[in-house]
Amino acid sequence: LKIFLEKTMGAYFVIGFIAASIDILVFVFLHEYISLPALICHSISIPISAVFSFICNAFLNFKKTDFLFYRFLSFLVIVATGYLLGAVIILIAEYLNLGGTMGKLISLPFVFFLQYFLNSRISFRDYYV
Repeated sequence: LKIFLEKTMGAYFVIGFIAASIDILVFVFLHEYISLPALICHSISIPISAVFSFICNAFLNFKKTDFLFYRFLSFLVIVATGYLLGAVIILIAEYLNLGGTMGKLISLPFVFFLQYFLNSRISFRDYYV
């Protein structure tokens, strides 16, 4: 179990790093260059990176491609939970005059650990039917 957790968490981190990079690049482009409000940018960048993350985690990391529709639905609920946590942190950062981009960056480790914990136990668990 320990080896599995270390292996999947490492791969989850790499996939998450790439997904977070996609998320941040889309967010920064929309927020800093197009001047859209931070929460709108967050609402666009999260789904794009979430689809990438789900596909990579399902097929490459956890190798769980059975019940794909149900796994994706639970993954989306967990993404929504991370989205809400990120939105709260962005709002707090903006309230503290740190800016939306800084709030986005601060939120990443919190969202990562929350989502890994939930996804490894819900979205990518073994199903015994």
